[in-house]
Amino acid sequence: MSGLGWMYGADLPLLSLTFARDISARELLERMGAEPGDIAIRSQKEFADEFGDVLFEDDCSVVSAGRYGEWAWAWEHSSWRCVESEQLVCDVAAGTAALVVHANEKPMVEIRYAEEGHLVTGINTLFGLEPDGRTGAVPGKFDPALQSLGADLRNPRGTDYGPLGLRGLFFRLAEDLGVGIPHADLTDNPVLCAELEPRVH
Repeated sequence: MSGLGWMYGADLPLLSLTFARDISARELLERMGAEPGDIAIRSQKEFADEFGDVLFEDDCSVVSAGRYGEWAWAWEHSSWRCVESEQLVCDVAAGTAALVVHANEKPMVEIRYAEEGHLVTGINTLFGLEPDGRTGAVPGKFDPALQSLGADLRNPRGTDYGPLGLRGLFFRLAEDLGVGIPHADLTDNPVLCAELEPRVH
């Protein structure tokens, strides 16, 4: 299944995803704060042995990464550094484009898109699709795409996200930019991974 298709309808209570175009997965992790010497390819068993007991600790930021088409992706397994600081997506976007997608079970979805180190647009569904609740230099950049996918922008404080639903709408918006994550990279294949912050022992 291509793009993010396997996520539609999946039980994923927390999603913290960062994407960057035309850079390697290793460089993406470095831009997110991983030490170069800590980044390694691990089998799924090695990943579980190394990180399984700390994935959900507050002081850990375990991240897997890979490539899909022109985009590198990074999956934060239990943290949300990608939305804790607006600066992160800008740092990742230096010389390229970057996208952050964060979702939790409130429910809420936040999407940020940056180019050349500058935030272009940020949308958080806690504010509906209200223009005043958006950030970035071009807050309405994705409005034509949102409308074409069925979102009702005439009632921006409402919850009419169209036939795809709240998460599906933003997954599709991200997919239309060309991003994706192969499901097997999270379940079967060896994966590039690191911690963004040192663990406290």
